[in-house]
Amino acid sequence: SLLHSTIERLLPKIPQSRLAVVSIASQADVIRLELHRSGWHDIQLWLEPLGRDTAPAVGLAALLMGNEANSEIMAVFPTDHAIKNPEALYSAIDQGATLAQAGYLVTFGIITTKPDTNHSYIKAEDLIDNQKYGYHSDQFLERPGSARSIYLLHEDGYYWNSGIFMFRRDVFLEAFARYLPSLYTALARSVSKGLDQSQSLVDVYQNLPNISLHDGIMERATNAAVVPVDLTWGDLDDWDDIYELFPKDEKGNIMVGKTLDLDSRNSFVFSPNRLAATIGLEDVVVVDSPDALLVCHRNRVQEVEKIVAELSQRQMVESVQHSTVERPWGNYTIIDSGPGYQVKHIVVEPGERLSLQLHRHRAEYWVVVQGLALVTIGIDRRLLVRNQSVFIPVETVHRLENPGSEAVWLIEVQTGSYLGEDDIVRLADDYWRSSKESMN
Repeated sequence: SLLHSTIERLLPKIPQSRLAVVSIASQADVIRLELHRSGWHDIQLWLEPLGRDTAPAVGLAALLMGNEANSEIMAVFPTDHAIKNPEALYSAIDQGATLAQAGYLVTFGIITTKPDTNHSYIKAEDLIDNQKYGYHSDQFLERPGSARSIYLLHEDGYYWNSGIFMFRRDVFLEAFARYLPSLYTALARSVSKGLDQSQSLVDVYQNLPNISLHDGIMERATNAAVVPVDLTWGDLDDWDDIYELFPKDEKGNIMVGKTLDLDSRNSFVFSPNRLAATIGLEDVVVVDSPDALLVCHRNRVQEVEKIVAELSQRQMVESVQHSTVERPWGNYTIIDSGPGYQVKHIVVEPGERLSLQLHRHRAEYWVVVQGLALVTIGIDRRLLVRNQSVFIPVETVHRLENPGSEAVWLIEVQTGSYLGEDDIVRLADDYWRSSKESMN
């Protein structure tokens, strides 16, 4: 994953114990599983209830670091970057740390190599006194038009805005309180109450607009600085960024997965599961997933966010739930659903187990199709092998675990008046989740 690649890139420079992942709560299980499987047990996970761009996320992280880390240097690294020469990044981190220690809010500016309308730019002005590599930051430019991007390529002092930042915690929090006072006060109050099931934090985020770090603070700060970096870099914001980064065939196409093409050019087709047959496409992106199919022109891929917003406004299930959902113990896939029933394929990894739980509104029927399953129903515990099954009545305490050396696969049929993922009372859990968190 991109998160895994980012952490691996940073570990030669920054120890696990000084790394933290900031994400929205809905991704918690996926991230915990990634960290657990990679043996990264010292990396902290800090959760936002909702995504509201980078300013609240970084502000929350700074507050959670605690006052004992007041003069410590913070570094912010997005996880959607592809970097092929990490040594250049490590050198820039050293340079950025020097400037941050001196009281600057530092961002890394990527040396431009081509006109680009998809990325924002940062303007570097005069060299900072007594520094060999840091410049005063003059302005941030949002994605320019094609003519403007050609001009910026040949104009001195303009760099791509990497979204990588460094600053002392106390310097950042001072700027945060000055330029975003209401947000600072609300977050600080929530953190002081403790984040476990903090309704105040949920309330804060529900009323927030999206606020980026460079819009909210960096553009307004008088102590902003930029460190130019010559990185072989890709900002994987959308499918066209991915297209630009990877090698193509002789017709300029990238075909990933089960694909069959006739006479297409400069197109990107991604279909890992179903066969995608394409004919005569030009400058088109096709992405097929179990949840949805995307087809669009390459120069309009950034408008995907409009589709996502429309899905959310229409309250379509695809906007909030994937057909396959990762959990700390494995995953589940929704095979079919209808009035009063739902069918899932559940995978439990070796040595893992679901929470001890019960459901208020649904009964479940489990059929093992692979592996050895240890099932708890009430006070009864039994081992099930392939082709064996068990029924779990409504409001019956139960648990599924995998004591074997291979993954357990089973089919779960749910029936009941309500089948939502929040119908769970969790009595015991290996992954520190509350009883209100969804699904097993």
